[in-house]
Amino acid sequence: MPTFGFLGLLRSSRSARYVIAILVITASLAAARPLATGLDTPVVSLSLCAIMFVAWFGGLGPALLAGALSILAIDYWFIPPGNTFFIYASGIPRVALFALAAGFVILLSAMQRNTTESLRRARDDLRASVRDLQEVNQALHAESARRQQAEQNLQAIIDTIPALVASYTPEGECDFANRTWQDYTGLSTAEVGMDLLKAVVSHDDTGVGKDEWQDWLANPEAFQAERRMRRADGVYRWHLLRRVPFRNSEGKIAKWYIVAVDIEEQKRARDALRRNEAYLAEAQSLSRTGSFAWEIASGEITWSDETYRIFDIDRAVKPNLDLILECVHPDDRQLIQSQLDRSAQGALDYDCEFRLLTRNGQTRFLHIRARRMKFEADEVVGAVMDLTEARQAQQALNEMQTELAHMTRMTTLGELTASIAHEVNQPLAAIAMRGQAGLRFLNRTSPEIDEVRVTLESIIRNATRASDVISHIRSLSRKAASEFTRLDINDVINDTVALVQHQASNHRVRLQLELASGLPDVLGDRVQLQQVIINLVMNGIDAMTEITGRGREMVIRSGRHNGEHVLIAVQDAGVGIDPDSVSRIFDAFYTTKAEGMGMGLSICRSIIEAHSGRMWASRNAGPGATIQFTLPQCLAA
Repeated sequence: MPTFGFLGLLRSSRSARYVIAILVITASLAAARPLATGLDTPVVSLSLCAIMFVAWFGGLGPALLAGALSILAIDYWFIPPGNTFFIYASGIPRVALFALAAGFVILLSAMQRNTTESLRRARDDLRASVRDLQEVNQALHAESARRQQAEQNLQAIIDTIPALVASYTPEGECDFANRTWQDYTGLSTAEVGMDLLKAVVSHDDTGVGKDEWQDWLANPEAFQAERRMRRADGVYRWHLLRRVPFRNSEGKIAKWYIVAVDIEEQKRARDALRRNEAYLAEAQSLSRTGSFAWEIASGEITWSDETYRIFDIDRAVKPNLDLILECVHPDDRQLIQSQLDRSAQGALDYDCEFRLLTRNGQTRFLHIRARRMKFEADEVVGAVMDLTEARQAQQALNEMQTELAHMTRMTTLGELTASIAHEVNQPLAAIAMRGQAGLRFLNRTSPEIDEVRVTLESIIRNATRASDVISHIRSLSRKAASEFTRLDINDVINDTVALVQHQASNHRVRLQLELASGLPDVLGDRVQLQQVIINLVMNGIDAMTEITGRGREMVIRSGRHNGEHVLIAVQDAGVGIDPDSVSRIFDAFYTTKAEGMGMGLSICRSIIEAHSGRMWASRNAGPGATIQFTLPQCLAA
């Protein structure tokens, strides 16, 4: 039992315990002396009590001191003769008996005190152990709570990550599947059992059967594969499967872990990219247009396959600026060098045409358009177009147009003859051009029979067209009925513009189309309507030949008119129409051109009127004139 205050302080001091022993024995003897004479009961009792108190309070040493002092005091004061330490023989047994009793009391008190101290120390040790155990228990509870929370957090992470996670034994039995796996497949861990992948992987893609599943189990290495996995609703989606082994201390596989990540969108994107690359490569091949990229800082150049074909360079060769300049025609190298110099000056756009010399000595005409772009570094990205065939065709067409102009100037007057010459010149030109092309194909070392066949078919079509024109002109002159079919007027305009586009370009005329969508079909003769539009366009081009100081622009419009008609208008920015001539321009043989025959607009109006339409001309608010005509829309069948 713990001591407190002053008593505890005295017991903690060794010298204080001996002093207390002397004081207690003195007090007991002083109290006993007046009460009795001799060694009677009060003296003995008080002395023994004092010795017991000292033994309890001070321990064995102070108790022995107290016992010795008591014996000496009793011998001196209470054993005859008294007031001396001399003792009679008859008093020796009594002193010895008191000494024995005092020793016994001291021994018992010392043993009791030691026992008490031992119990106290045991109690304190036990309390300390209990406190330690409580602290350990609290620490274990806290650690258990932390581990439980960590396990819950880990389980939550595994269940919520956007991936299918599972594990299975070396024998192939699934012992864990996260919530994402179960939600995706609609199968619990128990339902999966031995069919972890067989139950969900598409057999069409992998043929995952018993044999292959066993091969997977027997393979001790990690692997990954792309597989289609069935969703709970029966839909298969592509996943990337990765499997890794967990090995025990002996190096044996104790468990397999597998993760499946949905790559459906990525795979679709890859497939779409492959298709787009294939489409782009095919489109470049068909259009004879290659692409390239030039990283300015490093000088690295990347070409498409079509660019390699255009430059006639092997695909294994790495392109560079020196190689490109070497391929360029000597007369055009300065032009290309100037474009390269512009890149050093920070130019954004590049556009030029130049000639290329191939390894076999052929000359090709190329057109490059490029733009500076900022990716990880400054790059010039562009396209290179092979214009060789277009240039050759353009040259042949120019020759045909020159011959056609000569034929037109030599045409004699006369309504019928003039009409035939005016309306048939383009089919004849096409026939002549195709005929020459056919001869060139036949004159080659290895005649290209297929190209000759295509040329002859084109000649037949153009001859038929010319025949149709003549037949229609004769019909018009006789007021005979025309052969009408349902037509999309916008298609007719587009086909016609394709025929006159080069002529417009030669005269630096910019053609613009403003065609309304959703127009109803018209009932008409396609050849006649094309001839009308061609004549109007050619007249507009001629009207702008002498124009300088402003743009040469021509606009062809289509739209609805008065609800039941389709309107077509051809507007130029030429010299315009004299107010006095507006009413006469549709008269036969009336012309304002020195080489004109005066039949074009007259025939055009006759054709439009035969289509139950109307044609008229007007002056523009600005420069030029506009000629318009209407056609009735085709009634629904």
